[in-house]
Amino acid sequence: MPQQSKVTYRASDVDVEFFELLAPSGTFNILPQLLSFNMFEDIYSPNINIEIGINDSANIPFLGPIVGEEMLNFRFATNSSGGGIDSQAEIDPGDMYMTTIKERHIEKDRQQIYVLRFTSSQGIINHTTRVSKSYRGKRIDQIVEDIVDSFLDIDGQYDYNIDKTKGLENIVIPNWTPFAAISWLSKRAINNNDVPNFLYWESNGEVFFKSIDSLVQNEPIQKFRYNPLSNDTTKLEAAKAGVMELDNISIDNQFNVIHNIDNGYYASKLITHDIVRKKIEESVKGLDDFYNSNVNHTDEYMPISSQETAYQVADRYNFAKPLEPKRKSENLQGFFDSNTIIWPKHNQMYAETVSDLYDNKVEDWMLQRNMLMNTLNQIKLTIEFPAVSGLKVGHMVEIVVPAPTKVLKDAKGRIKNRDDLTDKILSGKYLITAINHSISFIDKTTTNRYRMICELTKDGIGSPIAGGELK
Repeated sequence: MPQQSKVTYRASDVDVEFFELLAPSGTFNILPQLLSFNMFEDIYSPNINIEIGINDSANIPFLGPIVGEEMLNFRFATNSSGGGIDSQAEIDPGDMYMTTIKERHIEKDRQQIYVLRFTSSQGIINHTTRVSKSYRGKRIDQIVEDIVDSFLDIDGQYDYNIDKTKGLENIVIPNWTPFAAISWLSKRAINNNDVPNFLYWESNGEVFFKSIDSLVQNEPIQKFRYNPLSNDTTKLEAAKAGVMELDNISIDNQFNVIHNIDNGYYASKLITHDIVRKKIEESVKGLDDFYNSNVNHTDEYMPISSQETAYQVADRYNFAKPLEPKRKSENLQGFFDSNTIIWPKHNQMYAETVSDLYDNKVEDWMLQRNMLMNTLNQIKLTIEFPAVSGLKVGHMVEIVVPAPTKVLKDAKGRIKNRDDLTDKILSGKYLITAINHSISFIDKTTTNRYRMICELTKDGIGSPIAGGELK
């Protein structure tokens, strides 16, 4: 059974110990002016961002003055975590630095409303430093950790959570920003299962360099259910069963065939050109190559079938070797020309000696990563619910989504089609890819309400679509 985190069925409350703006001229208590707090963490973003809404009648931008050199200093304690005001704050991203004032409006005489945006120390440091360094005989995870430690985390405020990668690299980082260097390395990183889908992100005081392959192996940390007829009674019953009922759910995407074809989700081709040996080689991959025992997904089967398409695609002559693709089929996973990538390489690239056999091994990661990252853009949901302590980007959750199907009962009043009342494609295990920690301060007479708005994705389904069973 998956472990369940602590569940509340009402909106989570937060107590604010202090909320200050540290300006060059002094410290300002902005809690009385605070309207809203939103902290954004995203698995595709290397840094956290915060936006706060201010209702200002003191003209803080002038008194500060606010010029972009300010820091945000705050401390929250969540009632749902069981801690008092002195307990460890659930929202603790570390140092946050001002980046801009936006949406500034003068509402009436001596009153204005605006949004202050902040980013984490990594986000600021990344724009003010460059990495010019060579690495020889190092794994990619070692290089990433060195970049984070030496260039981004000077004060040692972050915890590192870095997966080990496979293979050794001989590379030079040519005066890139740290984030650009890590992004370049992420595309080439392969885990011990030979799966190349690493990402680098920040989440509430931690930095992660992990493969999606490792994340989706984890059991769901929380189970959710969407019930359009939800009320306090059903929420309480669900909470007692270890399930949280969602307040809102939206289906953001299920598929986009044209986009998927053009971006190599279904099938793609790699042509490498060795300029030294005057050699052109070709490799091809289809989506069904990655739904096997070597690659982990949110569920077992790919969300399309392997049936042949109703349309035909003409063959074309190929000058690369092998002269024929490894396989030929008339389904979407066999149309390799839909996305073609040309990549240079040559024998002993970056070699220092004749015995140096370094190879960029582009065949091992280019097409594979492109397809696997595209799988995360297929079935996507956005959900809203009372905040759950400890839930982070990269966690797995389980969702039960009802099917808009009429309930059928037999003569004794028993439901005959219970299995049909759950949407089998939309329900299941999901990966959290983004969280908005949202707190409302509009009603000053009540405890502040802490909610989460999460973006989720799944790249597999529990049962094969007709003709889609591959195992």
